[in-house]
Amino acid sequence: MKQLIINFKKIPVLLMFTIFAVMIYSGSANAEDYTMQTNLNDMADLMSKWSKELSSGKMDQKAQEKLGELLTLTSQVLRDMSAKSGDDMNMEHHKKVEQMKKDWDPFDTSGKM
Repeated sequence: MKQLIINFKKIPVLLMFTIFAVMIYSGSANAEDYTMQTNLNDMADLMSKWSKELSSGKMDQKAQEKLGELLTLTSQVLRDMSAKSGDDMNMEHHKKVEQMKKDWDPFDTSGKM
C-alpha cells in the first residue's frame, strides 16, 4: 500500500515536467519559423519587387515617399540583423518585414505591369 501512495505522489511531478517540456518545445518551434534566412529572403523579394516598380517609371509622388520610408526601415532591419541574433530578434525582424509588405500593398503595381 505504501508503494502505491509513493507512485501517486510522482504523477503530479511527472505531469508538471511534461507540461513544461511541451511549453518549451512549442515556444522554440514558433521562434524557428522565422529564421534569419527566411527574413533575408523575404526582404530580398521585397527589394526586387520595389526595384521593378521603380524601373517601370510609373510611380507617383506618394508611392515614392512611401518607398523611401520602407527602404529606410529595411536598412535599419539589416543593420539590426548584422548586430543582433537570437529567436526573439528573428521574430521581431519577421514582424517588421510583414509590416513592410502591408505598408507597400496599396502602392503595389507589380501585378499591373
